[in-house]
Amino acid sequence: MAGNTCNSILVENVGINSITYYAAMMGIDKSYYEAAEVDGANGFQCIMNITLPFIKPLIIIMTILSIGNIFRADFGLFYQVTRNVGKLYSTTDVIDTYIYRVMKIGTNGLTISAATGFLQSLVGFVLIMVTNYTVNKIDSECALF
Repeated sequence: MAGNTCNSILVENVGINSITYYAAMMGIDKSYYEAAEVDGANGFQCIMNITLPFIKPLIIIMTILSIGNIFRADFGLFYQVTRNVGKLYSTTDVIDTYIYRVMKIGTNGLTISAATGFLQSLVGFVLIMVTNYTVNKIDSECALF
């Protein structure tokens, strides 16, 4: 189940992430590649020594922000496709569908679902902070703050 969730989230963001990385690569000055060509560098060496070092901060920031969404799932996939069938809860229940189902119960369900959603967000926030702290220790120029 977790593999399917991760795959759907990854596929969902491929388009915008591709555009973001492409825009970052287009921002690299062409004179670096021309100098590397004059020095005899091949395409792989250009990627390893020019492209990746220039987009390294973007890669790190995008990774930090993606880590915050680890506990988010595609609600439509797990709720609408399975049609909220109780027999399938053991295999398709994720935090987002649990919050929705508990919220429908009533007043007590609303408080439980709010607490669960808050806990989910808090865990994502802590993961972002820990990851940013780790990146800050390794390379302070690439951290969020």
